[in-house]
Amino acid sequence: MQRFFLTPDRITETTVTFPEDISHQIRHVLRMQPGEPVIVLDNRGSEYEVTLLEPSGKQVQGQVTAKRPAPGEPEVELTLLLCLSQREKFEWMLQKCTELGAGGFLPVISSRSLVQSGKDFDKKLVRWQRILTEAAEQSGRGRVPTLQAPVKLEEALRFAEGTPILRLIPHTQGNSHSLRQALGANEGSGAGCRAAVLIGPEGGFSEAEVESAIQAGFTPVTLGPRVLRMETAAVAVTALVMSHFGEME
Repeated sequence: MQRFFLTPDRITETTVTFPEDISHQIRHVLRMQPGEPVIVLDNRGSEYEVTLLEPSGKQVQGQVTAKRPAPGEPEVELTLLLCLSQREKFEWMLQKCTELGAGGFLPVISSRSLVQSGKDFDKKLVRWQRILTEAAEQSGRGRVPTLQAPVKLEEALRFAEGTPILRLIPHTQGNSHSLRQALGANEGSGAGCRAAVLIGPEGGFSEAEVESAIQAGFTPVTLGPRVLRMETAAVAVTALVMSHFGEME
């Protein structure tokens, strides 16, 4: 069944009104007909069963037949601090980590990030937001992950200091804990748990950057004896954190 995120102002107890772009998609791309069912999500954790009605002008409307909590939204709130990379690689991480349950993304510029310039970030943020929305719709999420504007590593560390309970930085050198050991201190369900994972660039973090992250409360962890690409590390750590808190069962 097709799924669409709408702003709450377009949803009432009995009807929904789709904006023109989604109405166009319903009528001319998906070629859906009146009477067909869809799922509408309010980005607040609820989903609605909706039956499409006859179109009125350029906007399609639907009748609400049921409302319930969206079943695909994890209880653990995981924010990924992702160093900027090539467009395809970065967008792939946004998509796949959203499917796995990541709740937020903060793009980071570190000393070795492939992308150092802030040029055209406004356009990129619009595209990235669309990728997150489509991935959340496809994977049955109840909310679209939050997306922050890119920041330097120093600001990203300050952002993380005041929020998550659990802060991790995958690191291949030094006295790192295993991910299992780091997660072992947070047993039980993910309800109310907030976590942040800092994913380094292709060339890794400098030792000074790792030390700054440790001072900001991040625990260095290994992901095993193999060296993973950054996109592999992002997906692997997201899946492992979600699995630890029972979100993959």
